[in-house]
Amino acid sequence: MQMRAFGLPRFEREYKFHPDRKWRFDFFLEGWGIEIQGGGWEKGGGGHNRNPIAMWRDYEKYNAAMEMGIKVLLYTGDQIGNGVAVNQLERIFK
Repeated sequence: MQMRAFGLPRFEREYKFHPDRKWRFDFFLEGWGIEIQGGGWEKGGGGHNRNPIAMWRDYEKYNAAMEMGIKVLLYTGDQIGNGVAVNQLERIFK
């Protein structure tokens, strides 16, 4: 909703970016992959921040994307809520 309110281009949701793996980005546009980190540093944390194996898999995914020339942006739910994410996206895509 924030992206629409700021007049940002339409991002593709759940974009499968890798030809051999089932990896997806939450949002994708013009070579930019955006991931919303569930839990993040918020109260209680998320599974990907408490589980070293899940973190390692995330790093593998992000590194593979960057190797393919995709720029990766990571945001927490708090950064969505307080406008940090949409403000940065506006600077990049406008």
